[in-house]
Amino acid sequence: MPAVMSSTLPFWIGLAATVALLLATLVSGLRRQRRVHLVTGPLTVGALAWTIVLTERLLANYTFPEAAKAIHLPCAKAGGLLVLPVVATGVWLLFAPAARRWHRAAVWLWLVSVLLATSTGIWMFLQGTPRG
Repeated sequence: MPAVMSSTLPFWIGLAATVALLLATLVSGLRRQRRVHLVTGPLTVGALAWTIVLTERLLANYTFPEAAKAIHLPCAKAGGLLVLPVVATGVWLLFAPAARRWHRAAVWLWLVSVLLATSTGIWMFLQGTPRG
């Protein structure tokens, strides 16, 4: 397996795991399966953090057009930062059922930002070239 391909494999595995956990968290939340949701939610946040670390490693091995980075990076930062209101409203919801609508709004906003970050990230990756 070429070195460049093997350097991308952990990233793609991390991204796939994050998406799978995100879907499990979303479904368990919508079905009000609290126990499952309280496990998959933190796992999703952890997987997202790990995928961000893997992304940084990937960036070291590729060159990307500046215009693509200028579009993707704000989307990625928004996707990373908007998980914080999801976590905060989720903890709030544990203690106050009235927080449900705030949590739901935070989740949907975060999902939109994650979809945008993921799509612009894939678009950027398709324009990248491996370094040396």
